[in-house]
Amino acid sequence: MIEKNDMKKLILTMAIVAVNGLCYAQHTLTMKLNDVTNDTAVVMTFNKTLRGVERQDSILAQGGVFTYDYRGTQARPAMVYFKKDNALKRMTVYLVPGEEGLLTGTSEQPVWNGSAFYTELAAYEAMTEGIDAQMRALTTDFQQQVAAGKNRDSLQAVVVPAYEALQKQQQTETMKFIQTHPSSGVSALNVMGTEDVEAALAALAPELKTGKFADVVSAFQTIVDQEKAQKEAAKAVADGQVAPDFTLKDINGNDFALSSLRGKYVVLDFWGSWCGWCIKGFPQMKEYYQKYAGKFEILGVDCNDTEEKWKAAVEKHQLPWKHVYHPNGASVTKKYAIQGYPTKIVVDPEGRIAKTIVGEDPAFYTYLDGLFGENGK
Repeated sequence: MIEKNDMKKLILTMAIVAVNGLCYAQHTLTMKLNDVTNDTAVVMTFNKTLRGVERQDSILAQGGVFTYDYRGTQARPAMVYFKKDNALKRMTVYLVPGEEGLLTGTSEQPVWNGSAFYTELAAYEAMTEGIDAQMRALTTDFQQQVAAGKNRDSLQAVVVPAYEALQKQQQTETMKFIQTHPSSGVSALNVMGTEDVEAALAALAPELKTGKFADVVSAFQTIVDQEKAQKEAAKAVADGQVAPDFTLKDINGNDFALSSLRGKYVVLDFWGSWCGWCIKGFPQMKEYYQKYAGKFEILGVDCNDTEEKWKAAVEKHQLPWKHVYHPNGASVTKKYAIQGYPTKIVVDPEGRIAKTIVGEDPAFYTYLDGLFGENGK
């Protein structure tokens, strides 16, 4: 979210501001930020899923003023990028069909004004400015103390709980705003800033789910649904649960079922040729595969690759264990609630999940040593 200014500045800022003797024309977005001196900015508009870019436009400043005319029919969040002090700066903005927004102040503390949506946005941001100011102060103080040589871990032990408490306050204030402004597009755009997103979505007025904020509401609902499904899947693959069986094509194009390995320990390695940490882990994986040869099997499950890249990676890195390919649309990663790569899941001889480790973590090898070493099995 864009940082906020105080209420006095909000009230005193006029919707139409004179610059160099001229007045702002009506545009979807007009920006006059006092600390931005370069003449080019880039607007990257999110797509309807809010997980990708719909379009990217470069805009030139005229007399120090950036203007942008949004041609879409649905409201969209967007990122504006520009250079400041030889560094790339970015800001979140909102593009709403039929509305005109005016952004003044500075890039650090911008002030919104304009038509109805942007007036409500300014009111929401003014409401939470006190909390935001405290969060900024905490962050700045933490960075300064680390730079001065203070112990980062000790500082985090104090700062993190304080920051999280402020976040909880902000979530509470955001929910209050949504409940008192159920028909506001500002409410639709801020549901993810609440502690209970599902309740926040339910509080929105029906017209927000069918009008120009429909895409935004739908995208957030999809995220909530996916997170719920992920949590349910995670319960199904907790330690001690039966590992879901699956059949995928092996390196030779033949069907290979996980259940065919029943009776021995199996490590399911979810990886991809594009995953740097997966690749970095292969030398130690090969070392342990040899160290405990015959005591366990590894089944590599390649994800988010083409078959060609998968096979090339197996050959390039000389991976001696078994491999299967997980094509787009297959459901194995959903069944196992895979959220990051690599993910290693140890399945015991009875077919139950014994351990799940996400990331290239030394804990995986410590676990194998405990399982198969001198004091293990």
